Amino acid sequence: MLKQIESIVFFVADVDAAAHWYADMFDVAVQYENRKYAFIQTPYMRIGFQPIDAKSPGGVGGTTVFWQVDHVAVVMDSLIARGAQRQRGPYVSDTGATTAIVVDPFGCALGLSGA
Repeated sequence: MLKQIESIVFFVADVDAAAHWYADMFDVAVQYENRKYAFIQTPYMRIGFQPIDAKSPGGVGGTTVFWQVDHVAVVMDSLIARGAQRQRGPYVSDTGATTAIVVDPFGCALGLSGA
């Protein structure tokens, strides 16, 4: 049935700025399907960006996607240096995983999970 995450779509106020922020982080080019949908293709998945609207207001109130990383604190510090803000963590869960959440400059939550 469900196999793996193929893509993530963030709903943001500024599609171009968000797409370029992520493109810079992954060192890839921004691509456009149309004027309302930009995306980047990373080695792991596609990350898309669409304008916020009444049905998809974006922000941290919805789903948080967690990314597997080697060192949560190091990645968190790197994202904060790029303009993200700490939302919670890092902390060690009851199962022993280190996790944290940052909010990117466009209001989207990014979960981090690892050591």
